Amino acid sequence: MIQIKKIILFGFAGMLLAGTISAQEAGGHGSMTFMQDWLPRIINFGILAGIIAYVVWKFPLIQNFFKNRTQEIIQSMQESRETRTKVLSDLAAMEQKIKDLHLETKAMIQEAEKRGERDRQLLIEEGKKTAAEINRQVQQGLDIEVRKAKSALREEAALLSLSLAEGKIKKTITNKDHERLLKESIKNSGSSKS
Repeated sequence: MIQIKKIILFGFAGMLLAGTISAQEAGGHGSMTFMQDWLPRIINFGILAGIIAYVVWKFPLIQNFFKNRTQEIIQSMQESRETRTKVLSDLAAMEQKIKDLHLETKAMIQEAEKRGERDRQLLIEEGKKTAAEINRQVQQGLDIEVRKAKSALREEAALLSLSLAEGKIKKTITNKDHERLLKESIKNSGSSKS
């Protein structure tokens, strides 16, 4: 209540000061004087301020309104500070989660790279084993083909040798040799029967 009275007094003093300064400046420049221009305004303001002060002082409901409003503003500011503190705390927690997630992602990438390198080494080893097995099978196939070719060449060489020998024998054997061989063959077959 004391503050309201101080406000009213300072308001009156301000109005009087403004009226005095205005009246001095107007001096002889205008036809209106302080009494004609500012005094009625100051009186009106005083009456209005007095009525407001009386109503506020007389009716506790209005006083309670301003007190409650002040309390609401103080409570709102306190809640705002608490909310700000909570938001900052949540923000710090969220930033920490983001950092942790970044570290976890980095660890997962490194693990995937290691796993990929192990898989690559396993594939290389399996490829080498498969290549060695293919080389062994190819070598076996070549060995078999070489043996077949050698066998075929021997047979061919034997047939050619027989053919050549037969041709030479036919050229060199005469009729006499032929008769003699026939007689010896008969003789050998007769002696083998007995």
